[in-house]
Amino acid sequence: MSSLTERCRKMVGNAMKEGILQAALDVLRAEGFEHLTIEKVAEAAGIAKGSVYNHFRNKQELVTQVFERSIEPAIEAGGRIVEGSFGAVQKLEAMLRLWFSHFSQHRGLFDFLFRDPHVRELCFTSQRSKSALAIERFRHIFDQGIREGDFRPVNAMSAAEMVVGAVQFCIERQLESGEQRPIESSIQELMDLILGGVGRREGQEGQNYGV
Repeated sequence: MSSLTERCRKMVGNAMKEGILQAALDVLRAEGFEHLTIEKVAEAAGIAKGSVYNHFRNKQELVTQVFERSIEPAIEAGGRIVEGSFGAVQKLEAMLRLWFSHFSQHRGLFDFLFRDPHVRELCFTSQRSKSALAIERFRHIFDQGIREGDFRPVNAMSAAEMVVGAVQFCIERQLESGEQRPIESSIQELMDLILGGVGRREGQEGQNYGV
């Protein structure tokens, strides 16, 4: 019975936390970071201010959690890709599609999070830690591709850092410019660049990697 009670308490706590995060996002969108307060979040969530403090220490932690919640589904999906039983080239394509698709689906949220300088600064530390995880996953993919003979024996860590940097810059560039690039075109161009390079080799024409 105690175990059931504990599970129920945990479910209620998780639901409360999700409601607070959504309320914080609503206040952020409506009034911006400067006017975000715990009192306003509590009012938007329909709960007492003390209930917010039971889950979050301050508004800075609230904003960071909003960002982390927005990328959590992509992190979980990325783990499944890396652990999959298919080849490295397919994993590379799947990871790129995951990143660009997730960004496209949540474009409005990311646009808000990264346009507000205060919010962006708060999210920076979390973003760096998530980037480190992404680099490690791409490194595994490159290591696998080298073992399978599909990739040249390059420095897998350096290759992973370059790919993650390229993807992040492409996404941030779209946020800065307001441009909406087609997902498939972005994937095709990066796959061509990663697998084919930019230097023309004798007797080699443009290749299509089936993306």
